[in-house]
Amino acid sequence: MNRTNPVIMDYYDRKVIEMIMDKYGIPEFEAIDRFLSSQTHEWLEDRECGMYYFNEMAIFEMWEVEMITGDARNAPCLREDAE
Repeated sequence: MNRTNPVIMDYYDRKVIEMIMDKYGIPEFEAIDRFLSSQTHEWLEDRECGMYYFNEMAIFEMWEVEMITGDARNAPCLREDAE
């Protein structure tokens, strides 16, 4: 796997984990575990997926959709049929 730059990963990790804690009121370590173990994070980490082109709100949306539906590909920002 061609990994995304660690500085970029650190930025996304901090932003998305903060959004998870704020929205769901969960402790930092639980938010870290939920995000780092997600498919969304795996894609973000894989430079070839190009997820770093999305802003942190879109990454959070993908993670949230993944938690609800089981698949980050259901996120509106990734669906071709979304308006």
